[in-house]
Amino acid sequence: MNKPRQYNRRKVTLKDVAAYIGVSHTTISNAYIRPNQLSVELRKKILLAAQELGYTGPDPAAKQLATGRSGVIGFLFSEDLPYAFSDPALRAVLQGVALSCNTLKTDLTLISASNNLQNIDHPVSLGNAAVDGYILYSVAPDNRCILMAQQRNVPLVVIDQPRLSNIPYIGIDDRKAAYQAAQYLLGLGHRKFGIISLKTAHDNYNGVLTKQRRHNITHSTIAMRLEGYLAACTEAGLSAEAIPIWETAINSKEQGKEGALFLNNSSSPPTAILAMSDCLALGAMEHFRSAGFSIPQDLSIFGFDDIPEAHSAGLTTVHQPHEQKGIAAVQLLTQQTTRDNISLPTRLVIRNSTGPAPHKK
Repeated sequence: MNKPRQYNRRKVTLKDVAAYIGVSHTTISNAYIRPNQLSVELRKKILLAAQELGYTGPDPAAKQLATGRSGVIGFLFSEDLPYAFSDPALRAVLQGVALSCNTLKTDLTLISASNNLQNIDHPVSLGNAAVDGYILYSVAPDNRCILMAQQRNVPLVVIDQPRLSNIPYIGIDDRKAAYQAAQYLLGLGHRKFGIISLKTAHDNYNGVLTKQRRHNITHSTIAMRLEGYLAACTEAGLSAEAIPIWETAINSKEQGKEGALFLNNSSSPPTAILAMSDCLALGAMEHFRSAGFSIPQDLSIFGFDDIPEAHSAGLTTVHQPHEQKGIAAVQLLTQQTTRDNISLPTRLVIRNSTGPAPHKK
C-alpha cells in the first residue's frame, strides 16, 4: 500500500481510495453498497483505508442510482419539527417506525410540512434527501406536500389521514372509539357534556367551535371523533347544538386548561368532559382541581390516546396502538405484496377520572 496522500484541501473521493489501495473504484463501491461481493478481509482493508483518508462513503444520490434504493424512509407530518419530540402520541408512532427501520437496517428522515401548508409563497420542499418511500402522518389534506410526495413516484403509506385513492392507510375507527367513550359516560348518568377539540383546520384558531367551523372540518380524524361524540349524545336525547365545544390550536396541557376554563364558565357547566387527546384532558384535570373540583365526584374527564402520563394521572381514556401504527406503516411501505388498508383496534381504559354523574342538590 502506498503512503497516504494529503487530501485535506478537497473532498476525498471514491477514486482516491481506489488509487490508494490499488483496486478498482467498483471494488470500493461494493464495499459500501454490495458488501457480500467482497471478502471480509478486503472490505475491512477498504474501510480502514477510507477512514485514514477521511472518505465518508458514496454520495446518497449515487448510491440510489447504483442500487435503486437509498436506504432511507421519509416521515412527513404537518406540524413544526419540535412537535415530533414533544407530542407523546407522535413519539410513540415514531418509536414503532424506528423499531421497524432498525430491523430493516434502514435510516429515517423527519420532514415537517408545516411551512408548506400556510405560506403559499413558500416553495414546496420535501428536503434534499433521497428516500425509498414516504410515511404521511396525519397530514392535512390541503397540504401541498402530498402532491409533491405523489410525484416522487415512490411508495406511500398514510397514518390517520388523509385518505388517498390507491394509497395504503393505517388508522383506527375514530368515530366508533369516540362514540363508545360518550356512551360510557351516558351510562354513568351524565347528561351535561362539554368537548375540548383538537384543531379542525391549520389556521391557528383557538376558541369556540362555531357551527360554520363544524361544517368545514378538514381533518377527518377530528370530524370522525366529533361525529362519534355527538351521535351518542343525540341518541340519548340530547341536543348536539347545545353541547359547548372549545377548539384548540395546539395539542397541549395549556390549551386543555384554556378549554376547561371556557367550559366551566359556560351557561350550563358540564358534569362530563370529552377531550380529543390525553394532553388536553390532563390540562383540564389540572384546571378543575385548582378550581376546587373533586374528580370524579364533581366532574368526569375522558381522554383519548392512552399516553404514559394518562396511567400515572388516573385518566380514563381511549387506548390506541400508536407504536403498532408505526410498525405497520414501515411493513406496508417495504412489502409491496400487501397494499391493503389496516384498521387497528382500540379499547376503553377506565381509570379514576370518571364516575357517576353528581346528584342534583
